[in-house]
Amino acid sequence: MRRLASGVSIITTAENGERHGMAATSVCSVSADPPTLLVCVNRTATTHAIIGRAGFFCVNLLAETDDDLARRFSSATERATRFDGREWTTLVTAAPALIGSLASFDCEVMQKIDVDSHTVFIGRVTAIELWRERIVPLVYLDGRFDTLRGAAEDA
Repeated sequence: MRRLASGVSIITTAENGERHGMAATSVCSVSADPPTLLVCVNRTATTHAIIGRAGFFCVNLLAETDDDLARRFSSATERATRFDGREWTTLVTAAPALIGSLASFDCEVMQKIDVDSHTVFIGRVTAIELWRERIVPLVYLDGRFDTLRGAAEDA
């Protein structure tokens, strides 16, 4: 699975006024009309149960300069400081949207499918914010964060 190059996103949600989030590479567009996305979340992740209860999430697409943020949202030891140092807002749901990311897709869960160790959350997009343009996305390939430029040069 390490050879499947994927864009890196921060998946966020909220419960009782508290923000939660995780880094993810298993994000996919399902439909453009109506706009629908899916995210695959390991059932052992803290964020998994919260998305299930809250019924919403936001997909924040990361740029090549966001590798530090991706590492922070991947680390269990940095859980308390994940949202520090960056600007966040909300769109339609209470899920945090990262100001300055490539884009934020605010979603309401419309279906959940359990597949082995993960749940596939299918979300109807309720709002989209395109924060920046002409930016190189952050990708994850072979166990490390990279850019499309870097991945192509290493091939």
